Amino acid sequence: MTFDELSVLLHRDLDSEAAVVRLAELRGFGGGDRGSDLMIVAGTRQYGSVLSAELTTQLLADTSGPEPRSITTEIGDAQAVANGLACGGSVRVIVHPWSWLSAVEPHLRARRGFALVTLLDARGRPTEVRVVVHNGSGGDGAEQAAAELLRHGRVGVTLQTLGDGVVHIQCFLPRSRLVVIGTGVLAAALNAQAGLLGIETIEFDSVDAFPQVGSSDAVVVLDHDHDRVTPILHDLLLATEVPYVGSLGSRGTQAERRRRLLNCGCGDQLDRIYGPAGFDIGARSTEETAMAIVAEMLGVLRGRLGQSLRDGTGPING
Repeated sequence: MTFDELSVLLHRDLDSEAAVVRLAELRGFGGGDRGSDLMIVAGTRQYGSVLSAELTTQLLADTSGPEPRSITTEIGDAQAVANGLACGGSVRVIVHPWSWLSAVEPHLRARRGFALVTLLDARGRPTEVRVVVHNGSGGDGAEQAAAELLRHGRVGVTLQTLGDGVVHIQCFLPRSRLVVIGTGVLAAALNAQAGLLGIETIEFDSVDAFPQVGSSDAVVVLDHDHDRVTPILHDLLLATEVPYVGSLGSRGTQAERRRRLLNCGCGDQLDRIYGPAGFDIGARSTEETAMAIVAEMLGVLRGRLGQSLRDGTGPING
């Protein structure tokens, strides 16, 4: 279950004792990233799945009861292959009541990524779930690790040893959206480039209400009319957590844009303005410019500098 699918559940009348089933560990099944698998079981209703809707049925009989627990289920090769998996294996899930997740609601409404930090006892049973966001401060080692994973755009499950126990960290981020202020051939190229990455593009017309955006989203300003754009950027910088605002135009245009934003009280937010927008890749065509902008946007959203992989020493994947 993704961030956006969880958001839909805000409109459901879930009983506080509904069971939450979350993937903890896989052995076998031919590998693959299943880190976002999560299921809600509310009486006879089921939302989401673990592994697949059909294989989830094996877990349902064990999810009743108020006590949080850990469940391990073995799945044979024949059944696994019949459900689209490479081979059989064992799956361990953690089960706890929905009431433990009440703190996620404001983050879902604000399109703000969050992590569920679950403390497990010596038998792998959940004892507590904390909700952590990327800009949280303080906390113990587990919470700091979760915040760092969110800052780098990591989605899914990480198991971390902490002292004598194990901590289960599951990160949820909304699908990124790109809001383009302005129209024209570059807007079309940005839409095409973002579409290749599964990023939804919204062309904003100043006569409409600005779409809801959060810390996983980005904005690109193509419109050079300062009188029209400055009030929009003022509200955007002060009322949202969007980390990337790409600004098109010459260095003179950027200086005037920053001057106006400084004068209207946005001085401490100007680091979120990237202008002129885009990585310096020598772009000449409209399509290359769009690629440079989207690449810079991804680097900011993932907390990466955008240098050549050859010159780095860290992991090559996000």
